[in-house]
This record gives sequence, C-alpha cells and structure tokens, in this order.
Amino acid sequence: MSMFREHWIGGLVVYTSFFAISLATTLIGIFAFRLPTDWNPTVSVEPLKIAACFAIGVLSGLWPDVDTKSKSQQIFYRLFLLSNIVLIYKGYYAISAFFGLFAMLPLIGNHRGWTHSKLTMLLLPAVFLILPIYFQRDQLDQNELLAAQNLVLLKDGLPFYTASLIGYATHLHLDGILLQSRKAQRRQARAG
Repeated sequence: MSMFREHWIGGLVVYTSFFAISLATTLIGIFAFRLPTDWNPTVSVEPLKIAACFAIGVLSGLWPDVDTKSKSQQIFYRLFLLSNIVLIYKGYYAISAFFGLFAMLPLIGNHRGWTHSKLTMLLLPAVFLILPIYFQRDQLDQNELLAAQNLVLLKDGLPFYTASLIGYATHLHLDGILLQSRKAQRRQARAG
C-alpha cells in the first residue's frame, strides 16, 4: 500500500473511530442525563460540520507530506490555488497575500522537517480555533480574555481542531514519528 493511501485511509479510520465514540458519548449525555446537545465540544451534531470535520481529518492526515513532491502536495496546492482565486475575486487581498505566504512555507523546509514535528501537529490545527475568533471578532471581549463569550468562540472551532489534530497525529504515527508503530520499525530496519 502506498504511503499516500495509507495516510488518507489512516486519517479516515482513526477519525471515524473517534467520532463514533465521541458521538455515542454525546448521545448518552443528551438522552440519559438530559445534557444540552452541545455539551461535548469535541464533536458537532450538525451534518455540515460533521462532513467538514471528516474532510479536515483526512486532509490533516495528508498535510505533512506537502513538503515533498507527492499526491498530497498536488492536492493541497490545487486547493491553495482555488482558494486564492476565490479570495482575490472576493476582494480579500490581504488574506490572499497571507494565504500565499503560508502556502510557500512547506517548500522552504526539508522533507520530514517542520511539517513532521510534534509541535507543528499541536500548533497548525490551532488555525481552526483562531478562525471563529477572527470572523466573529466584533463579539470578542478584549478586556477579559477568559470571558464566556470568548470561550464560546473557541468552542466553535474545537471540533475542527480535534479533527485536524487526530488526522495529523495519525500521519506522524504511521511515519513512526509520534509513536513507533511495528510497520515503521520494520521499514526503518530495512532502510538502516
């Protein structure tokens, strides 16, 4: 099985497992304990958000290989191009410029460089925590960072952050970086 196929299947399987367990826990909380439908911030019960989380989980499982000539790189740079065209068309030139700068970053490192680090695995998905705050910044309480309305904005991005983190962690695990899998140990033994 190619690493591309292994990574997208791995991201899908691991996120699906997490989602099933988290959704079951959420439903138990709702029906058995009469908790509100949004009591579990790691999973959404809205169909569109669920679909977005699955896409993010799979794409995050492919993301670390964007730093080398690969199918992952082809997918992401096509998405970058399409997104940038839309941003320019809509007149979001500053966002388009930052997005273009971000798109170049993986190309300045080595394969299995910063895109394969544990720190990046934790920090890059934080984009999904920042975006709700950015797009709803008029609701942000700048005087008290831990105000309830600020935490609600963070909570809006948490399912997407979780999906991205799970996909990213799956990739690093399959590459033998996060936790050494048996398959990665065998691959490393053959190479060394």
